[in-house]
Amino acid sequence: MGKLNIVISIVGPSNSGKSTLLNKILDEKVSIVSRKVQTTRMGLRGIFNNNEVQIIFIDTPGLFDAKTIFEKAMVENAFNNLNDADLVYFLIDGSRKLSKFDKQVLEYFENFKKEAFLIINKIDLIDKKQLLGITNNINSYFSFKKTFYISAKTKEGVNDLLSQTNKEAVSEGWLYPEDQYTNLQSAILCEEITREKIFNHVHEEVPYSSIVKTDSWLDKKNLLKIGQTIYVKKKNHKGIILGKEGSKIKEIGTASRIDLEKIFNKKIFLSLDVKVDKNWDKDLNYFKRLGLDIKK
Repeated sequence: MGKLNIVISIVGPSNSGKSTLLNKILDEKVSIVSRKVQTTRMGLRGIFNNNEVQIIFIDTPGLFDAKTIFEKAMVENAFNNLNDADLVYFLIDGSRKLSKFDKQVLEYFENFKKEAFLIINKIDLIDKKQLLGITNNINSYFSFKKTFYISAKTKEGVNDLLSQTNKEAVSEGWLYPEDQYTNLQSAILCEEITREKIFNHVHEEVPYSSIVKTDSWLDKKNLLKIGQTIYVKKKNHKGIILGKEGSKIKEIGTASRIDLEKIFNKKIFLSLDVKVDKNWDKDLNYFKRLGLDIKK
């Protein structure tokens, strides 16, 4: 048999390690990773060529009990991604107990006639004697085809997961060129990288009420000049992101530039601005660009 492809949707509670797993598999910076929940705002597609099988990953917003219109669109997007997938990875942090919402999500899986792998992450933090009990408990809510024990951080168990995934592939042909690792537009990828740095350098509620937009893009042979604006909802949030004498935004810009130079393999000149716009989450065109369907 020739080349095959399979589309995987990675879903699970916020902070279960989905983005870490995807980044580790691809060995590239594709999905932002942060200690804060709700950091992935769209279904990112990462492409991994595993021998004769091309695996297309859809990383999704972490599943959480959404309250705002924006949050509900994120969670709805996560469930919509299930419909696009041939196989679902349900990733869960095995070191913590199932929440009431986690259990509701597992029961909701019955609505999807999809093959699903249960992936118990962070096994480096779990007593191995507890694994069977954790597995049986989760499978009591939804019967998974297979269960895998991994550490996304150390990559333990990931090769076995990928080997089994290959065996599930039945669609013929590859969907993307061999040297492509993501279909995410370059500008959006850069925005996601900068937004990750905001999460890592600024605390409290500020990162959740901010977005990054690309204003300018000049790609020369050995230099990529990018201009971005960080939009926040409150004036005091602008001050927090700027920091004393601009120290915080300088930290954010430097950290983002370092990652971007690794991705694009060229010198990056990154210019960051901060503006207050209390209605940024009313911009439907912005969310459409990210692939989110906002209901008015």
